[in-house]
Amino acid sequence: MQQVVETEAVFEVAFPRERVWPILSKTDWINRSMALPPVKYDITPATGGGSNVRARARFMGLEMRWEERPFQWLENEFYEVERIFESGPIARAFVVWEFSESREGATQIRILMKLTPRHGVGALVCKHALAPKATRDVGAVVRHVEEYLRGDKPIVLPKLPRRAVTEDSFQSALAKLRQSAQPAELVDRLAAMVREAPDVIATRIRPLAVARDWKANEWEVLRLFLQATRAGLLTFSWEVLCPNCRSTRQELTDSLVNVQREMHCESCQINYNAEFDKSVELRFAVHPSIRSSEMETFCLAGPGARPHIVAQINLQPGEKREWRWPARAALYRLRSPQIKNSRTIEAADFQRWLDRGGLEFTADSMESCESAGAKGALMIENRLPFAVQLVLERVESVEPILTAAQVTNWQEFRDLFAREVVSPTEQITVREQIVLFTDLRGSTAMYCGIGDAPAYALVREHFGILRDAIATNHGSIVKTIGDAVMAVFTHVGEALAAVRQMHEGLAARGESLPLQLKTGLHLGPCLAVNANDRLDYFGTTINLAARLVDRSSGGDLVVSDDFFRRPETQKYLAGAGCEAESSSVQFRGFTDEVKVWKIPMINTLKESS
Repeated sequence: MQQVVETEAVFEVAFPRERVWPILSKTDWINRSMALPPVKYDITPATGGGSNVRARARFMGLEMRWEERPFQWLENEFYEVERIFESGPIARAFVVWEFSESREGATQIRILMKLTPRHGVGALVCKHALAPKATRDVGAVVRHVEEYLRGDKPIVLPKLPRRAVTEDSFQSALAKLRQSAQPAELVDRLAAMVREAPDVIATRIRPLAVARDWKANEWEVLRLFLQATRAGLLTFSWEVLCPNCRSTRQELTDSLVNVQREMHCESCQINYNAEFDKSVELRFAVHPSIRSSEMETFCLAGPGARPHIVAQINLQPGEKREWRWPARAALYRLRSPQIKNSRTIEAADFQRWLDRGGLEFTADSMESCESAGAKGALMIENRLPFAVQLVLERVESVEPILTAAQVTNWQEFRDLFAREVVSPTEQITVREQIVLFTDLRGSTAMYCGIGDAPAYALVREHFGILRDAIATNHGSIVKTIGDAVMAVFTHVGEALAAVRQMHEGLAARGESLPLQLKTGLHLGPCLAVNANDRLDYFGTTINLAARLVDRSSGGDLVVSDDFFRRPETQKYLAGAGCEAESSSVQFRGFTDEVKVWKIPMINTLKESS
């Protein structure tokens, strides 16, 4: 075995780790920036759970194959990776990036690389070619990142590949977009992104992340992206994210009808169900007629690709070591591909786990235990006969994901892309949907009293008020049933604002629109289904929401107890200065009585006017 070639480089960046880490943990992007070759991965199930990853790439004219060991990291502190090569001049490569506070507001970055040559020629290649080049390239990356954070560079990393636009197609699509009356400033920013963004950004664009970066209203940016899709500047696709790694290597689908309920993640080796409001994501890309693109991978699973994971460690059979955890308490999930059951760690219990100092596990469970672990670390030992990977991750997502539920709950999307529905053979889970039903009090008597034509004209006018209120508050109308409307929303506050706007709109018409509106709101799980080529929802939540409106007397809102208990509802009641009245109701088709709350709307509107 040849002597290990070791190289170390130390840099300082005049920004804190919390700003440096999110960039320099994007190993896929860094490899692109350093002009490393794309990698092909072969993933197979591992003994005990999880997966074995083998990779291959052509580098300096040679085909290199290696075993890709899982990355290990602690957010804002370090990450490291080991690769065991099957061929080529290198037998083993180990790289670690360490981040520490060098002075207040600054970060010291230490990069250590250990290369084990396979033979004498490999030693010369490692010592005189690979190690010096890696040091130079890493130095260029770090210096560029500091300049980017200062605002001196427009692109986050240097030399990221960027294909040129086809000018005629670009200008034609841009002209169509400008005709759609979108804000000129946003159109200009999108045009610059389409022309100048690196390929890695242009091929997978998250509109909510763009809105955050532009410091723009997310709904205006989403509207811009939808109109840009209609104009042929962008395309969109649907992706079903794995609940563990929160990514997918499945082919993206350009239509919601092709989304399947049951999915498989080959990286995590698990089966999972698509969830409309959690895991089905809408992403955008520059239209291929404007910029060609290839969906290549340069690094499969670095920490930048898993921002929800704050710490990850690997243990071989019989290995015992300390596992460092973050200092900040939060709601975490502790899991492992090799251990059947995961553990949720509440923020209140987080320090107790660290104080006990140890972690013991079997193939079925994980528990804290008393042990002499270092401060901020747990002492762990792998007594299982196979390698184990332990993961500590945030329960709440840190990524700005535009879910299928959020976008299809918006009337504007339904109007622009009415054919975007689920397959007639699929039923996609929605973990929480906010459902509104409305109806008119005394509409039958009105038809008899003033005649069908005048009554229908009033009903149509009332539909217009409801539609405007729903669209303004980013909801969508699922269907109308006679004089009734079924609508859905993503946020409780927006659903309440829509109901208030409805009642305000009708009250403002006075005697010219003598209708009393009945409204009911509920939230809960349901199924997204295809009903006559329209997106609809089915389940107990929908049935109860439809029953609630029957308890309304007109001029009020009836909500379920689950809806009433939400903080947004309590905030609304406090702001409106009104009190809700509770009752228990035995609804047809429900075994148990249901607690409901009636919120006055007409009196509240008069008092606040």
